[in-house]
Amino acid sequence: MATFKAEIYAHQKRADGTYNIKIRVTHKQRKKYLATPWYVGKEDMTRALKLKNQRYIDMVEDLLRKYRSICNSVGEGLDDMSVEQVVELITRKETDKPFDLDIVDYTRKFVTKLDKAGRGGTARAYEVAINSLCRFVGRESVSIKEITVQFLTDWITWIAAQPPRKNCKKGDRAQSLYLAQLRAMYNRAKKEFNDEEAGIIRIPFSPFNKVEIPKPSLSRKRALTVEQLRKFSEIPYTTILQPGVNRFNFAKDVFLLSFMLVGMNAVDLYTATDCKGGRITYQRAKTRNRRADNAEISIKLEPEVMALFEKYRDPSGQRVFKFYKLYSSMDTFCAALNKGLKKLGDIIGVDDLEFYAARHSWATIANNDAGVDKYTVHEALNHVDETMRVTDIYIRKNWERIDKANRAVLDLLQLNLPSVDEPKK
Repeated sequence: MATFKAEIYAHQKRADGTYNIKIRVTHKQRKKYLATPWYVGKEDMTRALKLKNQRYIDMVEDLLRKYRSICNSVGEGLDDMSVEQVVELITRKETDKPFDLDIVDYTRKFVTKLDKAGRGGTARAYEVAINSLCRFVGRESVSIKEITVQFLTDWITWIAAQPPRKNCKKGDRAQSLYLAQLRAMYNRAKKEFNDEEAGIIRIPFSPFNKVEIPKPSLSRKRALTVEQLRKFSEIPYTTILQPGVNRFNFAKDVFLLSFMLVGMNAVDLYTATDCKGGRITYQRAKTRNRRADNAEISIKLEPEVMALFEKYRDPSGQRVFKFYKLYSSMDTFCAALNKGLKKLGDIIGVDDLEFYAARHSWATIANNDAGVDKYTVHEALNHVDETMRVTDIYIRKNWERIDKANRAVLDLLQLNLPSVDEPKK
């Protein structure tokens, strides 16, 4: 970030005894100096050549505030500029164009960053929300100035009136989720483009503080019971009628694989590369960029999981599983899983069964049925306990404790897993 400071230099004294007030511009550890139209005498300065004349102090502060404002308007783009380019930017004659921001474009750029950081799930959440906003206004751009209390209220009403997606039941989570995503982007923009200390407020309003965002009704329990999971494991494969992946059979396999691997996320199953010594070690994609330990965890391959492990093991060794060869992207991989799970859920009496239920089921059964303490469950799910964040830095990860927890869950369930060979026509 560029910084600006007014300076007066003794060696630049003019013949008439005055000194020009200079502005020192510092960016990326390099400096440039700009002359100002103001010259001061000894009566305007302290012995240390610091301004004491309030008139000049005020004029200089106004100028510095203007420079900071110009730089803030560039946002993260300033990181790509040299100090010479910064000087050119702030000295360029400006039209008095008022600040504006396209929140749609701003969000889509953020989504791109999330995708590059491997946070595809979070990226999709923002993308779905902003797509809803665009459908609401009927265009692909929304000025941040449009986002008022009335605008948000109308959007909430509009979301509630929309028909459910095909083959889905209508719920009430979209109103709270979409508004939460937009609020996060709005606040992110305020943090980036406002500078309260410098008196620069480009986004002055906080409409979300005055809008009552509907809270979703208590969500259905996503965790399967012990009996439901046993029933799930006993569902027979359907016959493969055509070449390719049978989504029904595939969804069943990967759901059970995730469960027996301590609720391993779909993205981590898809991208994991390290498997040796009978263990899968990976960095959880959702949180690895936000954790000092890179959210690393190691899961032991128990005997129950080996048939499925070998069925989907990547023979090339490039990754742990060959899912990336079956589906070219995470989106198509997850779509196949969720489509297959809908049918599987109907069989065991669970509406709209989702893949994440494998993770919820492991945690719930571990704590409620297998007697695993909450701290170990928290550790096994690779969560961070905010109250113990500092302490956790000094404690070496104990994979054995997680191994014992998973062993307790699998011993309790005693899943009756049939052959993993799929019947063919």
